[in-house]
Amino acid sequence: MSLSRTIHVSTPAKIHLLGEHAVVFNKPALMTSVDLRCHASLTASNSETIEITSKNISKTIQLTFSQIKLKTEDAQSKWNQYFKTNDISVLKSICSNELDYLAIVVGESLKLYNVPSLAKGFSLVIDSQIPLGGGLGSSAACSVSIAGAVSIFLGKPLQKEVINEIAYLAEQKKHGLPSGGDNSTVCYGGLVWFRKETPDLKIIQPMPFTIPSDLAKKFTLINTGKPSESTGEMVSLVRTLKETDPTIVDAFLQEQERLTRDLIGVVKNSNEKEFIRVIREGEKNLERIGVVSDYVKPLIREIEFAGGAAKICGAGGKTKATGIILAYSPETAIVEKIATSHNFSYFSQQLGVDGIKEE
Repeated sequence: MSLSRTIHVSTPAKIHLLGEHAVVFNKPALMTSVDLRCHASLTASNSETIEITSKNISKTIQLTFSQIKLKTEDAQSKWNQYFKTNDISVLKSICSNELDYLAIVVGESLKLYNVPSLAKGFSLVIDSQIPLGGGLGSSAACSVSIAGAVSIFLGKPLQKEVINEIAYLAEQKKHGLPSGGDNSTVCYGGLVWFRKETPDLKIIQPMPFTIPSDLAKKFTLINTGKPSESTGEMVSLVRTLKETDPTIVDAFLQEQERLTRDLIGVVKNSNEKEFIRVIREGEKNLERIGVVSDYVKPLIREIEFAGGAAKICGAGGKTKATGIILAYSPETAIVEKIATSHNFSYFSQQLGVDGIKEE
């Protein structure tokens, strides 16, 4: 707990190549890290308070250790209620203040390490390059970075398994019933096979290969805007659909698992034709469960008509924007032209980068 330096930790964004929503129901997902990073800077102080600042929203909150502890306990109590009722209003009340989530990550970190009190406080500054609500794992990257910074502050090693568990507990308070795939991918980095077998057993397998460069250079990320619906709301929507019409969701789960397994060999062998087929079929399946809005479907169809493929790469959206669309085309200029015609911004980033790291 030295006062002599500032701890700097960063964590990347992520995208689902395939498996979003299915992964919540214990099906596999193939995910990869993206070179947009969330930076956490922690400096010990002589004050007893914990000061948390988000540069992205230009807001600061100051809390005592006791207040952090109470906020975290209250969040757990509300989450338990949500788990039993699927009442989305209860879930949304947990992080009603924009900085509540950051405080809860700090609280989950202190709780996991069984910290009874803090003799000194600290200031924590979050500065993220990752668009909020776009399906790139902004909250997961934030939680992993904070957990890592607090761990180092407490004199603990930067153990990815422990950091990932803290982040998952925090992610529950924001998203309800997340799979844990987002936080696992941003924590470990690279190309990750993820599957939640039970609440306590998760298969997190960093792949021994990454996306071949001749595929990787043809991806474009299109920003359709922040969805009106939260990730938690979209997960609850599919959860409700499974209860009311299980046939639709069961067929979706079976098909997405098959495609996700196919995708491993397709990516490893850099099979462009098959990659386009798998992504197209995966997107059609996501549309069948209602997580792709009519607002973005014309964009996706145009990219397909031009010889490419495109899909949502997060929870999606029901009414308008769906966050980031992952597009692939042998001719990236065509995708860029289509995105521009729909007044959407686009960008390209390196995939398969390192996970959490101290800088």
